[in-house]
Amino acid sequence: MLRIFKDTHIDFVGARRKAYIISGTLLLIGIISLIAHHGLNYGIDFTGGSLIQFHFNKSINTEEVRSVVADAGYGNAVIQRFGKSNDYAIKIINKTKAVEDTTGPEIVEAYVEPNPTNGESHIIVHVRAYDKKSIVSNIQYSLIPFNKAKEEDIISVQPSDMYDSELEDGVFSLRTLGMKQGEVKTIYLRAIDSNGNTGTSDSIQFKISATGQKTSITNIRSEIKKNINITKSNNEIKKSDGEILKAAFEKKYGAGIVRIDREDMVGPKISKELQFKAVWVVLLGILMMLIYVSFRFSFRFGVAAIIALFHDILITVGLISMFNIEVNTETIAALLTLIGYSINDSIVVSDRIRENIKKLRKENFVTIVNKGINETLSRTIITSFTTFIVLFVLSLIGGPVIRGFSNTLIFGVIIGTYSSIFVVAPIVVEWELAKPSRNLKIK
Repeated sequence: MLRIFKDTHIDFVGARRKAYIISGTLLLIGIISLIAHHGLNYGIDFTGGSLIQFHFNKSINTEEVRSVVADAGYGNAVIQRFGKSNDYAIKIINKTKAVEDTTGPEIVEAYVEPNPTNGESHIIVHVRAYDKKSIVSNIQYSLIPFNKAKEEDIISVQPSDMYDSELEDGVFSLRTLGMKQGEVKTIYLRAIDSNGNTGTSDSIQFKISATGQKTSITNIRSEIKKNINITKSNNEIKKSDGEILKAAFEKKYGAGIVRIDREDMVGPKISKELQFKAVWVVLLGILMMLIYVSFRFSFRFGVAAIIALFHDILITVGLISMFNIEVNTETIAALLTLIGYSINDSIVVSDRIRENIKKLRKENFVTIVNKGINETLSRTIITSFTTFIVLFVLSLIGGPVIRGFSNTLIFGVIIGTYSSIFVVAPIVVEWELAKPSRNLKIK
């Protein structure tokens, strides 16, 4: 195996107090940065907002684009040029606080039609809900008025749109077998936003034209539409951010100057409930790692590895804040990747120390630990350096979309390498010095 450090005898354990100072300083800098920046720089995945990609038919510089966007009322938008010189990505962060929204979504359109493959036994119900201030979370329906319905009578339908947005469509199938010819049924509808606000309920009626017979889809649809009582004009629905900006550009530069290549309206994907579950999943994962490392090595090594894991995550988050990196789903993925990387590094060092404990029973524990770290030093540095090179290149040429992910991992790899050398084993040494648990020489 390639070794860049041959037969080293560095006293890593003796330098542990200096390492504690370095770690404490980095943690303090991170805390100060978080206070100064009023928290992390959350992206639209967590705050809600829009990501719009425009293509212009002529060259327009960034300052001109920024001026039009600001005049349209989006002064805080983030504008980035990408791809071709005439392509721009505009990110609009939703700064509205959830507590300001106390009204729920309204049903703006609904209609029913026969199921194309099961026309005589099912109908398909299409519902559109809109919320002026928040994100439509789900749409509910019942065949009993909501004020009289039990919990089991109310069915929730997830919106069919790929992203959470202010305007959402819901589609569901309803069984009609057992209903008599000429019978009119009422479906009660309502929608709920991401803040838990429930909108006013509406209803839609449909009529059974025949019993047990396959009737023409056209005839059924015509009959049903006569009974709709809640269809509202789409003019009541406000334009999207992309449409507003497109109109602003065309007003200044002329019709047809710009087209929208992509528009994503993103709501807060991680709600309070999901955040709570995510925390528990991470804690459960850390607990499982503690159990594994404790079983593989010893409980003290397991605890030290978990402390090092928290150490790596907290310092990395502090660096994310200090460099004002946007926190989105890619950043969270990078932090989860870092957890696995950090534990892997710690296990390699701990495994070598365990082997040396069996082979060097007459040596004192500090010597055994130092020898284990020195023997794995080349492997640790080479692995980390090759990973760093790949991430550095990815950060340079990957563009702004992937840069937050790669930069987060760069921080994590550096801090993880440092902690596997200066944090895990030295913590076990401190523990052994304070309360010996092995039949070994401690000093």
